[in-house]
Amino acid sequence: MGSGERLNVEMNSFSFIAGLAEKKLKGPDGIFTGTFLADSRLVARGDVFVAFRGEAADGHDFIPDAVKRGAVLVICEDNSRVPEGVPSVKVADTFLSLPAMAKKRLALHARPLETVAVTGSVGKTTTREFLSLCLKTYFRVHSAEHSYNTLIGCSLAILSMPADAEVLLLEMGANHKGEIAEIVSWFPPTVSVITEAAAAHLEGFGSTEGVLAAKMEIAGSPALRRFFYNGDNRGLRKEASRMRDGVKKISVGACECDYRIISPLFSIERGEPALSFTLASPGGKTPVKTRAFGKHAAYPAAFAVSVAMELGVPGEMAASALEDARSLQGRGRVLKLDSGAVLIDDSYNANPVSMRAALDEAGRTGEGKRFAIVGEMLELGGGAEDYHRELIPLFSPFDSVWLVGKTWERAVPEEVRPQNVRRWTGSLEELSAEVAAELGDGDLIFVKGSRGNRLDVVTDRLSGVNAQ
Repeated sequence: MGSGERLNVEMNSFSFIAGLAEKKLKGPDGIFTGTFLADSRLVARGDVFVAFRGEAADGHDFIPDAVKRGAVLVICEDNSRVPEGVPSVKVADTFLSLPAMAKKRLALHARPLETVAVTGSVGKTTTREFLSLCLKTYFRVHSAEHSYNTLIGCSLAILSMPADAEVLLLEMGANHKGEIAEIVSWFPPTVSVITEAAAAHLEGFGSTEGVLAAKMEIAGSPALRRFFYNGDNRGLRKEASRMRDGVKKISVGACECDYRIISPLFSIERGEPALSFTLASPGGKTPVKTRAFGKHAAYPAAFAVSVAMELGVPGEMAASALEDARSLQGRGRVLKLDSGAVLIDDSYNANPVSMRAALDEAGRTGEGKRFAIVGEMLELGGGAEDYHRELIPLFSPFDSVWLVGKTWERAVPEEVRPQNVRRWTGSLEELSAEVAAELGDGDLIFVKGSRGNRLDVVTDRLSGVNAQ
């Protein structure tokens, strides 16, 4: 057994984890071979299950299910529901204990570690996923999963990290001021990335200026050496210029940036998406191709290649890692249906920037008829109706558009609603059936809205076992 393997065994032992919590292990010692999870439905053999007491549910109720699915260790506040013989670590408060355990785990990491943190109003998860692909061509990378972008999510990711990791890749999200700053205080990144700062979660931030200030919290790390930002955003450019000396500021975007996106081209042919562009950098030009949806996906790809190059990965090697990369489920995933129609599943989230970019692209794509199901953009505060109303011109290329959610009723009353637009008030299952009946070979159906609209129900119904 090599030294790296021995370290992994030692740091993955139940007794080591108990030591991080400054508690005694109950039950036999052993090692976990999976990850730390807080959702019993995701647990597989070798995982560690952490039980949290939430407002809607108590994770302790799901301990037996997690063990049945293969959890080999349980971290909890009450071990009375842990089956006999299953090792456990009892803590006073899992919400307080997990970050403290993760911080200790980070401090005990056996080798130099580059900690890369990504945030942004749009594209942060896709950027993280693409960056992981690029960096894995050169480094041993450990990346957050399952959109774990909160303090607890980052803690779970860190506790799952193998001892031989060279790069830790975290995602940091927020819906109120100070949230990212708190994560950074626990886990200071050496590299920070802001993909964009735009209107999103305005109920928590108050304004786009509030969003900008919140995103810039990721640059407050005392360990920060490199800061990547969207150079097309005037506010981010201004904030970058104010940052302390000793941090390398690197802009990425379509304007005069350090890494510049040139001539992005996108198409869907026979149900297959294709995006290409040239990335100009101080070292030359790198062609980039990927299977992501839309010209706007050039930004996550450009950030991924740019960060990788700055960390030492040759540009061609980083770009080649993205050739088969696709948009994630609910974030622009493109599927060919049995009917011959193409489904663009962008149902996971929505804000004015992402909605405008995706509608514009979908409205220019496809060989047959174009259809769209558009949900609300939630958490936009008092200006929500205006943000929705501004999207109406983008509906004109579509043969039919179904609007889902009460905000649309206020923003676009029936008397001013375009003829190709209708507001849907029935069930999502009925909507799925109505849309499916209209789809034919070569048609395109675009679905996007905030998670609260649950439009994933529609995309699941439309694709289901019929997705190829």
